[in-house]
Amino acid sequence: MTAVAVRTPAASAPSAGSLVDLSLRLTGARLAMREGEGLLYLSSVIAFAVSSALALTVAGGTWMFYQRWTAPTGIHAELIAVDPTFETVISMYFMLALIACALLIPAMSGLASGAAMLGARGRDRRLAVLRLVGLSSADVTRMSLIDTAIQAVSGIALGTLAYFATLPAWGLLTMQAMTVRPAEMLLPWWGILAVCAATFVTGMLASAWGLRRVRISPLGVSKRANSPAMRAWRVAFFAVVLVIALVAIQTLQINGLVPTLIFAAIMLAVIWAFNLFAAWLLQLLAAGLARTPNATAMWASRRVQADAKATWRRVSGLGLLALIGAYLAIMPIAFNATDDAASADFALASQWDFTKGAIITLGVGFALTAMSIFIAQASSVLERAEQTVALANMGAPRSFLTRVMWWETLAPLVVAVALGAGLGILLGLPFVTMATRLGMEDAGAGLPLMGGVLAAGIGLTVAALAACTPLQNRVLASHERRND
Repeated sequence: MTAVAVRTPAASAPSAGSLVDLSLRLTGARLAMREGEGLLYLSSVIAFAVSSALALTVAGGTWMFYQRWTAPTGIHAELIAVDPTFETVISMYFMLALIACALLIPAMSGLASGAAMLGARGRDRRLAVLRLVGLSSADVTRMSLIDTAIQAVSGIALGTLAYFATLPAWGLLTMQAMTVRPAEMLLPWWGILAVCAATFVTGMLASAWGLRRVRISPLGVSKRANSPAMRAWRVAFFAVVLVIALVAIQTLQINGLVPTLIFAAIMLAVIWAFNLFAAWLLQLLAAGLARTPNATAMWASRRVQADAKATWRRVSGLGLLALIGAYLAIMPIAFNATDDAASADFALASQWDFTKGAIITLGVGFALTAMSIFIAQASSVLERAEQTVALANMGAPRSFLTRVMWWETLAPLVVAVALGAGLGILLGLPFVTMATRLGMEDAGAGLPLMGGVLAAGIGLTVAALAACTPLQNRVLASHERRND
């Protein structure tokens, strides 16, 4: 007998258009849900909008200072004609703007990443259902990325519109003894595309990375990999990067574009290594507090210890603000007046420029931090809905669940502020020497600025937690039986 092999026709893979159509239908269904999914979806879009709008605004300000340096006009051209060394003062504004960008890039990318990862609670179940109806693992991954792309494109479009809409408002500001013209804040087309593309790519990479932790079988069984414990190599790595950075910035002469870019890159590297170290330290502290007899502190510490990386991402924005505040607090922020009439007029007109720049930088940071804390906490409440309901069914009062929510955010917040302030002082010390050499003096606003950072940051955190309390109550109410 001869065996005959029978080949069954393989099921055709769904086309890209059909996946997009299905993703749009599921998006509409999520927005219509009353279990918090719609809130998270809209929050993700708003987060992308805020991130892209602020990134475009910060890049636009940097572009303005670059134009004023390379093509001086008005009083700048007059002063440079009288004293060519005055170009150093004009260029310093651009260098400070680059440093501000370096300080804010982690917060902006963190918000975009958080927006992409928002709503992970329902993702496992949605992906499991899609697997059960016959989609392959690759199709499910593509649909999740399409979903993130829809959110990102919608948010970036809104953020770009907000950027254009706020351009006229910058005409009320005076910098470098000249009124800011809205046209100066307008990036070239390639700059707008570059910023929007960077925001989009950051969100897509974060979404793809998050999907790596989820594995769903064809039978719809989802398996989420636990976060492994962080190792002590993070401490050694941070120490090495910090030592190299301190030596480099002490020997680096920040008097040109290339040295400034190197300095900004150094600060980015330090912040990146700092985040690695801080997450490990948070895990270590949580492990110690988990042994405390206090039930609230013990449960909050165990939550932090279970995923210290996610907890640190939630408060790292405020740690970065503390870093910026401490960095600016020790910097001289006013020019010395000179005997030259034109220079004296410029010094008088621009004496509050650095204070304005600090307020704008911190304002951007506050907006990023407030949005990041809110969406992270809201997502955490919904992701832990089953655990919260289980605790409530076991007899845990709502006040206990609320205290745990506050403890697991406020305690890491203290660590973030302390570490950020200390690192900001270390990074700011080398700049003091250069600023003094350029004829700047301390205006006495450093300590109030630092105090304002801490007060505003804590206020934002408290407001974000307070806004999430009704959401947690709603989660508990939605799982209560009507006949109880």
